[in-house]
Amino acid sequence: MKTSALATLAVAALLALTVPACAGPAATPVNDVSPAASGTATAAPIVTPTPIPKAYTNADLAGIVRQVRDSADRRLTVLPETDLAATIEQSKEMVAAIEVAPAACKEFATASTVPALDGAAMAMGLSTDSGTGAVTALSLLSGLDEAALANVADPAAQLQQCSDMTVTVSGIAVPVTIAMLDSVGGLAETTAYRTETQLPDGQVQSTITAQAIQQGVVLTAVATGGESETDAATRAGALLDAAAAFIK
Repeated sequence: MKTSALATLAVAALLALTVPACAGPAATPVNDVSPAASGTATAAPIVTPTPIPKAYTNADLAGIVRQVRDSADRRLTVLPETDLAATIEQSKEMVAAIEVAPAACKEFATASTVPALDGAAMAMGLSTDSGTGAVTALSLLSGLDEAALANVADPAAQLQQCSDMTVTVSGIAVPVTIAMLDSVGGLAETTAYRTETQLPDGQVQSTITAQAIQQGVVLTAVATGGESETDAATRAGALLDAAAAFIK
């Protein structure tokens, strides 16, 4: 259960960062005549400095995850840094090995994954409830550039394009659907969606993913199992809210 949940979380975090950003060219002056050369005095514009988000380390983010409590007031189990790196690599290999239709969703799932995470700090934590089978996981990611953050902030187009997919793993085709959700957690501009996977034995596995950005840190919560979809959404939203309170 632990490995499966962490792999799900890693894939969710990676998928949110996979679409490469297309930065426009730098603005080119219309001419190279300076105000002084033209003989016209021009008042210097007042520039308001853009706040620079705090640069977090892996240890900083792990410390935040250790302070977070889930909706049942339990502390999370933090994944050690070495295990986290191995989990991410395994997840990338798993995503790269699958076949996806429509084909554009395959590109969404695999393009530019490694460059997006180079130099970024990351931490993950996990909460489990053996009584209900609920698993809730949290990831914090810091150090992404503005282009990558922009992709995380507005993934709606990609999610809508890939709302109905067929994923083939080791020759077995599995239907996967994605539906956007509203009112998950209390953070502004949170993106939340439900992923349903129809397994070969007829069962349907449902996962709730919620994501937000707080002071340049990407917060991702993934919830599976439990009593209902509403319960899973509540757990995911609670983790985002709790983590955001520690990011100033």
